[in-house]
Amino acid sequence: MTRTDSRGLRGVVPLLLVSLVVVMVAAGMARGIWVANLHNGLLAMALTGVGAYVLLQRPGHREGVLLLSAGVVEGVMFLGRQVGHTSSSGAISWWGWLGVWPLVVALALTTFAVIGFPDGRLPSRRWRPVAAVVVGLTLVCATLSATSPVEYASAGVRTAHPIRAVAPDRVDALWSGIAHPLYFGLQVLWVLALAARWRAADGHVRRQLVWLVGAAAISVVALVVGLAGWATPVPGLITAALLPVVAGWAIVHGQHVAAYSALTWLSRTGAASEDLPTDLARAVAEASAADGAALWMGPEDHLQVVGLWPETGADLRAEELASLQGSPDLHVRVVQRHGAVTGALSVNRPRSDRLSLAEDRLLDDLAFQAALVIEHLNLSDVIAGQRRAGHLDGLSQRELDVLELMARGLSNAAICDELHLSIKTVEPVVSAIFTKLGLHPAATSNRRVLAVLAFVRS
Repeated sequence: MTRTDSRGLRGVVPLLLVSLVVVMVAAGMARGIWVANLHNGLLAMALTGVGAYVLLQRPGHREGVLLLSAGVVEGVMFLGRQVGHTSSSGAISWWGWLGVWPLVVALALTTFAVIGFPDGRLPSRRWRPVAAVVVGLTLVCATLSATSPVEYASAGVRTAHPIRAVAPDRVDALWSGIAHPLYFGLQVLWVLALAARWRAADGHVRRQLVWLVGAAAISVVALVVGLAGWATPVPGLITAALLPVVAGWAIVHGQHVAAYSALTWLSRTGAASEDLPTDLARAVAEASAADGAALWMGPEDHLQVVGLWPETGADLRAEELASLQGSPDLHVRVVQRHGAVTGALSVNRPRSDRLSLAEDRLLDDLAFQAALVIEHLNLSDVIAGQRRAGHLDGLSQRELDVLELMARGLSNAAICDELHLSIKTVEPVVSAIFTKLGLHPAATSNRRVLAVLAFVRS
């Protein structure tokens, strides 16, 4: 199956699930309006609709998968409660059963959607144990609710539990000791996750978070007004359907903003910037929702990093194009100029996390811009001149040490840490290196990149 075919198939599945949820909600509403269950139907429609929209815009997006999954569970639960509330026939007891026990599953999926907003990933690795605990407790509660009628009274379902008519005291006590704290704890996690995401996010993600928090604030106000005015939480529950709508809008709109920002990075930095390769790498990482990116320069058999985001102290050795393309942790675009390979763009994102159609096109455009940047630097002529002149012979041992660390990708601050020197000591050494190599400030060159390549190719 080709990539186009697989993408098309994945686009059909969300639409089929949306259709299924529409049928379930319509069948449930045909049994009459039950106000206490209305929010489940609204959430089912909102979650599946938004999840499908996100997946159509960004195939494979984790947040879209979570929203769509939560919506399907809500749809099943809505129909089950509608049937179980309007009939006490034992023949349809399984429908009432489906309206009760999936509640904890829906809450868990919603929790992961909130924790992972806006990209569907955990805020950091430290959240993995938390996620594991949530999954474990969800499985326990779902099992207890599926095998015993521990939630039937609160759910308003009239049909009998199809497996066990009465919950044993031990099961009921275990349920009360786990489920109620879990439900409260999941809502606390929402707040903590958004706060953690805010602290680690840039301005773009923070704008997305503001939209989501604003929608949550509206729901909270409606909840308070409903409790204070009519002693019912229904207004707050109904307005909760606004959250997935706003979340989906923020995700898709955020993609457009990121794409625009990436494509206009050069006009924002200016052609005179001395760090065009790093600026381009940053634009690529932000546009691809990736942890990092790199601009490589050179022929296919010897690519050297000339722009890296974020800047690290890692030892960056030369690579072959085939090696980069074979890495399971990178998405790679070849940079060509006049039919010849002049470099590559690599995105730090697992190949299993496939790029959306928009991200594919955007990365192609940025690869074209990368070719212009490499040509703009005019590195080959400068390096050839440096090698002929043998300027590295005139560097002191301290300057050679600093230049070697620059070639490893270290910033001035990282060089200070490596050599145990102050910034006031290192900066003059870097300036001396530039001077001895004849790399004077100019709008047409990146002195740091030229110095590093002079060292690497000597």
